[in-house]
Amino acid sequence: MPNSSINRLFPTGQITNRATGLTLLALLALSMLATRYHHFSSVLHLADTSWAVFFLAGLWFRSTRVLFGLLAVAVLVDLGSVALDGAAMASCFSPAYPGVLLAYAALWGAGRLAGKWLAVPRSATPSATLIGIGGIALALTIGAAAAFIISNVTFYAFSGQFETMTAGEYTAVVAPYLLGYLSTAAGYTTLALVALAAFQLLRESNWRHRHS
Repeated sequence: MPNSSINRLFPTGQITNRATGLTLLALLALSMLATRYHHFSSVLHLADTSWAVFFLAGLWFRSTRVLFGLLAVAVLVDLGSVALDGAAMASCFSPAYPGVLLAYAALWGAGRLAGKWLAVPRSATPSATLIGIGGIALALTIGAAAAFIISNVTFYAFSGQFETMTAGEYTAVVAPYLLGYLSTAAGYTTLALVALAAFQLLRESNWRHRHS
């Protein structure tokens, strides 16, 4: 028997309602537009949502078209930043830039694996719900660690900015930033899951009210 509490956080492994799915995709893309470009994010005092966006996209949507669509949004935002800020942002597009996209794909893959695991029917018990939430947290942690490693290894190896720095020195400098990236992604992911759960509960309540 499926666990209805888990399904409110993660509807059957994918968003099956078309209107809900399109709304969530639009919100994910808009959140990147609002926070990825630093002029907007600094005014709004918001951290970049990109890591959470790709994890949630994998969690909620199984189609790779969603992944490539969001990757396109990320690239377009970055290109727009370069067009508006010129040389100050052009450094983003070093030969290491594909590593950023691979890191996002890793987050999407972690979310997708979590989605498949959560889609397996479980008994409708509080402990099963906690296990499901724990699975999401574990997948996000693994995905964030993989994304951090991929993006930093490729940046160190291909950006051309660290010829005089050893790999050990570079690792010592960047490693403390992992917790910040993870906590930001976890915060946004938690907010999104709670908001979707509240929406699901409200929709169910309205449906019961109309049919009572």
